[in-house]
Order: sequence, then C-alpha cells, then structure tokens
Amino acid sequence: MKIYIPNSSKQSIGGGFTFWKNIQKGMSGVTFVASMQECDIVLITGATMTQRQEILDAKKLGKKIVFRIDNIPKDSRNRGTAFSRMLDFAKLSDWIIFQSEWARNYAGWWFEDSGIDITSKSSIINNGIDKDIFFIDKDSIRKKGRYIVIQFNRDENKRIPEAFYTFHQEYRKNKDIELFIIGRFSSELVSYNFDFFSGEDIKYLGIIEDPSQLGEIMRSCEFILFPAYIDASPNTLAEAISCGCTPIGINPIGGSIEIVNKWEQGTIPSIQDMGNNYKQIFSKLLENI
Repeated sequence: MKIYIPNSSKQSIGGGFTFWKNIQKGMSGVTFVASMQECDIVLITGATMTQRQEILDAKKLGKKIVFRIDNIPKDSRNRGTAFSRMLDFAKLSDWIIFQSEWARNYAGWWFEDSGIDITSKSSIINNGIDKDIFFIDKDSIRKKGRYIVIQFNRDENKRIPEAFYTFHQEYRKNKDIELFIIGRFSSELVSYNFDFFSGEDIKYLGIIEDPSQLGEIMRSCEFILFPAYIDASPNTLAEAISCGCTPIGINPIGGSIEIVNKWEQGTIPSIQDMGNNYKQIFSKLLENI
C-alpha cells in the first residue's frame, strides 16, 4: 500500500504538520511516496494543506482520496478560498475522516447542506499522541504550582486572555505559582510582560519546535491552561495530559472535552492506534477497486 500526502503548506509547526509527521511514524506496513503517480491512496491532511488542482488531478488518475477534517478553515487567512476548497475536497473524496464527534457535527452540517452524504462515507478518528515523546516520567521533577500555556499562532480561538485571567486568579491565592508561556506572540505583548504587572513569575520560552524538548517542559508542569474553543482534537492538550499535566479551564465547545473524557477513561490514543485506524479505512477502499 502506497500513500501520498500532498502538502503545499509552508508551516513547520502546528496541528496539520504534527499530524503529517505522526501518521507517517504511526502507520506500519505502508509506504509513503513522494508523487501522486506512485500512490494507491491520496491523503488530504487538511483543506488548507494542498491545492484544488492537485486533488482534481488525483481524481482524473483514479486515485482513492481520503480527506481529513479538523475544522472549518477560515477564508480570511486563505485568500477567500478555504471554505469552497473544503467542500470541493469533500465532494471529490472517497472517504472523510473527522477528528472528533464535535468536528463531525460542526463541519458535517455544511457537507450535508451541500448534498454530501457523510453517513455513507465518513468515520471519526481522534488524533494520536506520540507516546515515545509525550509520557509521564516518574523520575522527572514536576514543579507543584507550575502552569503552562501554549499557542503556536495568532488564533483568537485559543482564548489566551482567558488562560492569563485564570492564572491571575490563582496567583491571588498563591503567589508561589509560576507560568511557562510557549509559542508565537506579538513583540509588543512580550515587551510588556504579557500584561502581567504584580510580580508574577512568568517565563516566556518562545517557539519550541523540538517535540522532545516540549515534552520535557510539560513533564515539569502541574497544570495546562487550555480554554481554546472549536478546536477539533487539539494535539497540545492531549500531549500535555499524556505528560501528566492536569487540564484547567477546558471549554465545552469543541473537541477538547472529548480528549479530557478519554483521559479520565485512560484511553488517549497513540499515533499507532491512529495509524491502524487509518490503515483499516485505506484497506477497505482498495478492496473495492
């Protein structure tokens, strides 16, 4: 079985890129190829990760197309083409994979409203976590009262001010706590210490692209502040929980609550679990050729 993942995105971090790496590491017994002509399956990892023409070419070549959906992409960040591209990809696909029950209910409504029958050609597969990197280490020194907040883009959906507000409230009760901030923020916000002004212990670590380093930092923290909403299946939250961080401020709108529920049940999937689920779908599609 040969898989081709088109990737026109220039980003090197973030949810789509993380999935791109994880699915290749987590799926055994398949070959990932560099061109569409070689493949059996074209896996679209996100509506904004590739171009419409490439998927039209795949259809002409008779390739089986699987489309992974995390959320509704924003036209405002994709030159006004993201939403229509998503619908086109869904119509052209042989199978659609939603990252959570919430994503299926949210994005699926637009598909069905456009005449796309997701009942007969869709599944729900949660993002898997690389548990070789994100795990609980009993020998690690976990700092009691250390919080972490992570943001890799300027997405207002992350609701970072709410995370800072929660930390402010906790600081009023206990001035010994500290906050690690990771990600990309404006130079103005950084220069004014993220608008913390009462001597709070704040450490800004910038962007951390090395997952192993991120895992070490997570294992040193007691809590993750994660108020983001309409995230379909946030890797950051699942990774931090897998490192032993207790989630704080979880928004019930989005897939975060599904991750928390799986954590409480002890069933956060690994990238191998995720890979096996994708492989089963690929195999069924190829059986029907």
